[in-house]
Amino acid sequence: MPATTFTLPRLLGNRYVLSAVLRETADTVLYAATQKDMRREVVVETLRPGLADDVERVQAFLSKARAQAGMSGGRIASTLELFHDEDTWHLAKERIEGTPLDVMVAEGRQLSACDICELMQLLCHICIGMDIEGIAAEPFHLRYLYYQSPGFRLRNPALGGTRERTSSRRVLTAAAADLLELVDLCSPNATELCDILNRMQYPANWTPLSPLYFDEELVRLQQHCCETSH
Repeated sequence: MPATTFTLPRLLGNRYVLSAVLRETADTVLYAATQKDMRREVVVETLRPGLADDVERVQAFLSKARAQAGMSGGRIASTLELFHDEDTWHLAKERIEGTPLDVMVAEGRQLSACDICELMQLLCHICIGMDIEGIAAEPFHLRYLYYQSPGFRLRNPALGGTRERTSSRRVLTAAAADLLELVDLCSPNATELCDILNRMQYPANWTPLSPLYFDEELVRLQQHCCETSH
């Protein structure tokens, strides 16, 4: 992995103060940052400066940035701006507040069946939208999801490139398996939700329309959750 990163703290583009490295890949570095003019905490994903002359890697970075810009908003972290400075490319994005769900699992915390049902509906809607638009996505991981009490917010999953036909199945089966660990089995409708999550994990139960079918089941269960909560 190239070792090239910026010396911190660093002022970038005269508007972002980079303060810490959050995550690294072979091509990029994700920094915690502060947007000076708005006085808000953000993240800045940077193409490693040593790769800025690699046309293929530059195009991959720009393609991912454009895909994420098309997916931001709603419950997905917002994309703020794409810019070129210090001889490389940068993508500024919202820094999500809340607790990552992998941390909640590690701490043994749980959420109600109604909360998990709401989250699975959201993931179904995102997958359906990405299927329609043909947007490629990162593999699912609990660390991409944040609980905000109430509600959830998601790291932007979009990637450049072509979406594979099995993308939604892989994302939703992984989500169903991982989210089972968070379900409070004593909460109302937990048995019904766990049945749906268990069925979602088996490829034999899947067709191209499965995200729609499972979404319909989750919508009905969520309606029942709302009825029993009153």
